[in-house]
Amino acid sequence: MMPSRRDIDALCLGPILPHIWLCDYEAERNTFRYRLAGEEVNAAFGCRLAGCLLSDVVLSERFETVNRIFLRVMQEKLALHAEGPIYRCTDRVNLGERLVLPLSSDGETADGLVGVTVRSESIDPTYGQSHEGQMYAFVPVRELTETAPAASVKHVAGGR
Repeated sequence: MMPSRRDIDALCLGPILPHIWLCDYEAERNTFRYRLAGEEVNAAFGCRLAGCLLSDVVLSERFETVNRIFLRVMQEKLALHAEGPIYRCTDRVNLGERLVLPLSSDGETADGLVGVTVRSESIDPTYGQSHEGQMYAFVPVRELTETAPAASVKHVAGGR
């Protein structure tokens, strides 16, 4: 139902590798620790994320929100697609998209996350109402394994 870290083949990820990040769940802290992050993700945060707790790199006023969303993805076995202002948890806000999926060491219990975040243009965080909110879509992972109609596959492959 859910992939493990060893199911992820970096050679198959090619051009998106700089945008990939992995987090392990730390139950005693009820949060996440970055295992690795691609160079584009590190650049967005302005530091190397590997080994950092989520709370080490996310602005304190955004931590609870980000942690809650990541916990929901993991605990409810959901895929998250977000678009709009990204990296609001830092002082470097961009427009972009993010996909987050739960990871599982045993195939049943989620114990981490894999994500890809692609940013486009930088925006001024004080720009206005249109850039304040991110649009989120949560989809149960089990629904991702169902056969998608050809039109949906074509849109995803060709559009984003």
